Amino acid sequence: MKAIRNLSVFALVLILCMTLVCLPASAHRVVVVGQVHEMQVMAYYGGGAPMVDANVEIYAIKNGQEELYLTGKTDAEGLFYFEPKIGVSEYRAVVEATGHKGEEFVNLTAGAGVAGAEQEGTGLPLMQLFAGFGYLLGIAGIAMLLKARKMEK
Repeated sequence: MKAIRNLSVFALVLILCMTLVCLPASAHRVVVVGQVHEMQVMAYYGGGAPMVDANVEIYAIKNGQEELYLTGKTDAEGLFYFEPKIGVSEYRAVVEATGHKGEEFVNLTAGAGVAGAEQEGTGLPLMQLFAGFGYLLGIAGIAMLLKARKMEK
């Protein structure tokens, strides 16, 4: 009887923790990532879905002056590729689709820009999962400690 009650308390704590760990998705956030070599622009929505057939504008920045270098559309995976312009090491990629817009600056001398992903906190979903299980274990441990103290009295 006690084992069944302990199991139901554990199941309740598990369900509560899993609902608290799930965070709401941001439907209007757009993340754009650029890579060095053959330049790759990867555009996806905040939930991870690729931006398919999104309009892409690539601006080349040289000596502080910005000029439109290329335009195009993303493929079925939300990717757009282009060759870097000779003598240009800094770019601005702008991606827009159905009212959603994102942009990212890429400096080839400093490395590819992924600041948008880091600022929005999308880079650590696995850590959020482990944190949720940590909360679960902590709450279960506190519940077991309180149960053991009641049994001693």
